[in-house]
Amino acid sequence: MASVGKIARRTFLIGTAAIAGGIAVGYYYYRKPYPNPLEGDLAADEATFNPYVKIGVDSTITIVAPRAEMGQGISTTLAAMVAEELDVGLDQIKVEHGPASYAYFNAAMLEEGGPFAFFDESMTAEIVRAGMGVVGKFLALQGTGGSTSTLDGFGKMRQAGAAARQMLIAAAAQKLGIAAADLETANGSILHKASGKSLTYGAVAATAATMAPPADIRLKD
Repeated sequence: MASVGKIARRTFLIGTAAIAGGIAVGYYYYRKPYPNPLEGDLAADEATFNPYVKIGVDSTITIVAPRAEMGQGISTTLAAMVAEELDVGLDQIKVEHGPASYAYFNAAMLEEGGPFAFFDESMTAEIVRAGMGVVGKFLALQGTGGSTSTLDGFGKMRQAGAAARQMLIAAAAQKLGIAAADLETANGSILHKASGKSLTYGAVAATAATMAPPADIRLKD
């Protein structure tokens, strides 16, 4: 009887360790971003910051909209989210449709595909949506439909623009020898009002793109 108890405990401990390890590995892969598909197809004068933003030395800003444009205006909507965080106007950017890539997965298609109405904010509904969102990333479905493009892109596109902006400021701070906190952005340039110094995005894009993405992405209010 004692040996049976030992086996049961050993099995329980091994099983628990395996489950914990599986959860840890799964969480790691869930948090790990997919590779940037733009890196292998850049022009000689372009730099990419993430799967959604490219900037050329001439300050041409290209925003990648990963959802199919079918007359619903989604390309403009998604591009506007990035432009807002980059502090540029829509007249300063061009928009391209994204290539086929896992990086452009649409988690909202599964999140909103569950048996709950969109206005249901109960704990059960939110837990199921969160779980389906995780599945959505692992399946990496790059789809357009179900009125999910804006819902899925709202956070991703804003974070892409904000991250690129912070990287550009960091590169400008390095080049100017001025603290990043003393710099601001406007119309595709990084400015230091106290000294009147400024740099265009294009002037620091190549350097900025080599920097690690910010761990703390600060979105505009």
